[in-house]
Amino acid sequence: MQNKRLFFLVAALIWSFANLSAQKLSPEALKKGRWLSQEEYDHRKDVSKFFDITDAPEGPVNAVAEFEPMQGVLIAYPFGIPMELIVEMSEIATVTTIVENSSQQDAVSTQYQNAGVDMDHVDFLIEPHDTYWTRDYGPWFIREEDKVSIVNFTYNRPRPDDDVMPVNVAEMLGIDYYNMPVIHTGGNYMCDGFNIAAQTQLVYDENTMSNDEVDQNMADYLGVTDNYVVNDPLDDYIMHIDCWGKFLDHDKVLIASVPETDYRYEDYEAAADYFASRNCAYGYPWEVYRVYGPGNYPYTPYTNSLILNNKVFLPITGSTHDAAAIATYEAAMPGYEIVPLMAGSDAWLNTDALHCRTHEIADIGMLKITHIPQYHGDNVEYQPYYITAKIHTYSNQDLYPDSVKVYYKINDGNYTYTVMENTDDENYTAVIPASFGDKVSYYIHAADESGRSENMPYIGGADPFVFTVKDGVFLTLTPDTLTYEEQILTISNTGIESIDILNITEQANHSWFWAIENITPEITEYPYTINPGETIVVQLSFPVSKEIIFDSILVVTQDSTYFSIVTGDDDVATNDLAQENTQVRLYPNPILDRGEISFNLTDAAAVTISIYNMQGQLVRSIENSHLNAGQHSYSWDGENNDGLQVKNSVYFISLQINDKTITKKWVKL
Repeated sequence: MQNKRLFFLVAALIWSFANLSAQKLSPEALKKGRWLSQEEYDHRKDVSKFFDITDAPEGPVNAVAEFEPMQGVLIAYPFGIPMELIVEMSEIATVTTIVENSSQQDAVSTQYQNAGVDMDHVDFLIEPHDTYWTRDYGPWFIREEDKVSIVNFTYNRPRPDDDVMPVNVAEMLGIDYYNMPVIHTGGNYMCDGFNIAAQTQLVYDENTMSNDEVDQNMADYLGVTDNYVVNDPLDDYIMHIDCWGKFLDHDKVLIASVPETDYRYEDYEAAADYFASRNCAYGYPWEVYRVYGPGNYPYTPYTNSLILNNKVFLPITGSTHDAAAIATYEAAMPGYEIVPLMAGSDAWLNTDALHCRTHEIADIGMLKITHIPQYHGDNVEYQPYYITAKIHTYSNQDLYPDSVKVYYKINDGNYTYTVMENTDDENYTAVIPASFGDKVSYYIHAADESGRSENMPYIGGADPFVFTVKDGVFLTLTPDTLTYEEQILTISNTGIESIDILNITEQANHSWFWAIENITPEITEYPYTINPGETIVVQLSFPVSKEIIFDSILVVTQDSTYFSIVTGDDDVATNDLAQENTQVRLYPNPILDRGEISFNLTDAAAVTISIYNMQGQLVRSIENSHLNAGQHSYSWDGENNDGLQVKNSVYFISLQINDKTITKKWVKL
């Protein structure tokens, strides 16, 4: 695959240099092409020549996704987009146009006025620039603790005026910027608004640093802890992910498809399977949508669209596949206005269309609602349903307290709402009174004194979070903590329907100090059906006693994974009396980005607080000292002892007080 890409790149470059006169595009347009001109090819080693690396941001950051709130869009003159698009964009955002000088600004203003562009939503950035491919060299926006900033990267073309544009935009907006030591290009980058980013292998191929160093830099500057680097199925020299893929939401991704007769078919299917097999930031697999995009004339550049607030601008070409592409977007993004745009028979290419020639500008005073739906689909097993969210105003304006609401509807009823309670700083909570069998749809709303009003999900009631409270179907594992002294686990179906168990197993990479000895009744093959009222008994063995172990035994069903903690010594098990007297509280649970451990000591005691992962490995040491009687609290920011964010998973909090230990589960999402 690597050799094929290199061969294709060389062939494409030779083709570009030898056949420029045969192309339908003008010489000026060819000069501005996404491929390298001969002059640029000769100077390709000048990439990053004038790039000064800066320190990474301090503290946790995360990248702003394209589908999040935007205050503007960045384009460049001479235009690579139709005036019709500029008119449409000015209706919902500020159009910032890069021009060379004030004379050019005057000329463009006249064009805008004559075309009906909303001049109240127009500004200009007077700076020299090499091309109109703002997607490839434009700024990447990040959220820091109290501000929105820009990350600049070395643009992978020897175009110095383009390469400095993120700094120009930062200065125009009056915000901070950071120069990240990674060669990259915006067409080969997309992010989910949490900590996931995706790009093709090009990012590794173009950097002289190791792959791990690329990943670490993206973590340090962008907050990317899950870096999806995928093989490029397009088989074109450009190798940009926006030519065949696009994040549509925090849990939705669009991947192009080709017919089975296409030699790239298996590569495209592998790309789709890659995303389908991975969890989004919400903790469940990505919802993968497909759009037909094999290329050929007239072209099919449908993933190369622009999401701008409540509109999706979709490039169409007059192909017979246009209608199906529009329908795919409508199905994937209900509530959005899908705006198809023609731009002449040759203006949109498979490797260069609408997305390539525009770049969103994040709302630097955004109202950010962070919420992780704990459940998805048909796997909620209790009621009522608790909603938690973190709400931060980057405008530094106060929230209207009565505006923070959860809108919900039960089954096919109408939306109603409940006001969320401010429980701690920026954290809010509410309860939806759902019952067994209910289908619940909900979204969160908030407004602040800057005049901003936002929803989560962004589009609100048209595409809400949805779950169904199952009709009492669930398993009970007793006890929830097994020890050397208590080696029997009972699995009971306390629901009203049968459940298929897919596996009963030790946690992967579990400690050799224990194992599953026997299962009764004997299970010879899976799935195994456990009927209402039936039980399964699992016998454990502990070849070595008195060892401190933090592992799990897992019971996997179609909908959920149940687990009980496995420990070696009964001193490390949950002690009901100790827990009652100590009043241990983990809040919130699940944790988003920061949580609190609080407890009460009736007497002075030696206290050790540790956090373990599901493999029994120590993640973070919180406390180890002698504490006085009274209330104590500690925070956990989701970092390990090395200061790195840990992945979303289940963790065990071990609170040791003298000779007793309380173990509690804490979920990080």
